[in-house]
Amino acid sequence: MKQFLTILLILSCSMLFSDQLAVAVDLNRFLDNSNNTIFDFNYQLPYNLLQFEKTDSGFVAGLKVEYRLIKDEETISEGDFTNKLIFPNQEMTRSGKLFRDKISVTLPSSVYAMHISFTDIHSPNSSSWFKELIILKRDSFLSDLEFSSNIVPDTTEYLDKFHRNDQLFFINCDHVYTKGEIDSLYLYYELGNVRSPVGKLFEKVNILKDDDTVKVVISELNCRGSKIPQQKKIDISSLAEGYHKIIIEARDPISNVINKTEDYFSIKKKSVSNYRLFVDLEDEIALLKYFLPSSKTKIWKDLSHEGKLKFIDRFWEVNDSDTSTKTNEFYQLIKERIQYCNEHFTHFNDGWDTDRGRIYIKNGKPDDILLGNTGLDTKYAQKKYEIWKYRIHNNLTYLFLDFQTSQNYKLIYSDNDPKESSSSQLKGYLGEEFDMSLLE
Repeated sequence: MKQFLTILLILSCSMLFSDQLAVAVDLNRFLDNSNNTIFDFNYQLPYNLLQFEKTDSGFVAGLKVEYRLIKDEETISEGDFTNKLIFPNQEMTRSGKLFRDKISVTLPSSVYAMHISFTDIHSPNSSSWFKELIILKRDSFLSDLEFSSNIVPDTTEYLDKFHRNDQLFFINCDHVYTKGEIDSLYLYYELGNVRSPVGKLFEKVNILKDDDTVKVVISELNCRGSKIPQQKKIDISSLAEGYHKIIIEARDPISNVINKTEDYFSIKKKSVSNYRLFVDLEDEIALLKYFLPSSKTKIWKDLSHEGKLKFIDRFWEVNDSDTSTKTNEFYQLIKERIQYCNEHFTHFNDGWDTDRGRIYIKNGKPDDILLGNTGLDTKYAQKKYEIWKYRIHNNLTYLFLDFQTSQNYKLIYSDNDPKESSSSQLKGYLGEEFDMSLLE
């Protein structure tokens, strides 16, 4: 039997918390030229579900994939590989964008099952997937359906495994589409074994919601051969939110044989948020905590996704300095300050997420900056400091110390800012000879 068994592992070319790792898997079947069944196991997960570690090469994560092909409860083939993801900065590590990959197996019969496990190599998070593998009939002329919302022309070999008809066809494993963001979905499937004299099939696409037909597309296809790729664009802009069943029927007019395949997709409501500065919502609330007291933000963890978006919108709307204009001036101001911080204060963290970044975002550019070095009589090696003074609109003073001589300045002194505090070891850090009048 092994001589009929072909296993093709297709590894990703891209370099890229709960214990349950939310990996979406989508299985689709196609016939090869010998009418054996190809099983494509597409899988995806957002980058921000993986734990990244900072290295000299950048921010690195790894998704270990282990597979077992099972027959009669015995493993007849197994293997593993690790998808390695590397990014130069933290922005993509916090992104909800999807990492995708694929495993393909070709089998002659339906006595097999596949077990796949996924493990985040930098955390205990993992998940597994199991499925009995039912082959397509060898004389079938209709494959399973692949779904995508993003196809672009591509003839390179870089992502060859995702090519369909010389296009980059990224599989949407969860079949979920957001209303208003996606107007059309794309289907890929294959016809085969069309041997009638006219090489003709009649095709009907039915879309149902709650068992009621909401869309029908009928086509006449002229085709002949063992493998005829089909790609179809389906307009879903007028469909209601919720679960939809899609059924494709192909009928040979000579034999009157009908092949049918069905699948599903879901349309969800668009989350409306007018104000987003970061990919990750947790970064949004971290920024808002610069301005809000803990009594206002303690409810965050109990909010739904929609509730969190409304919380963010409410903050910016309340702080809008001029509601008579279409532009939220406060939002634009903070956005510009974040950009400045990321350009000037970025160290291990993004600039907005450092001590100097926090103070700059809250108060803007200091009216005066004093640069210097600590004295020689400190408990620690001599270090650089910065004193920021705000005097025109308020009376604030901050002192930052470069503890590790790495430009990652830490706040050790604050005056007149109730949300900031001074270090109890201030004198030890600065030394007895430090001129405290500099802070006046």
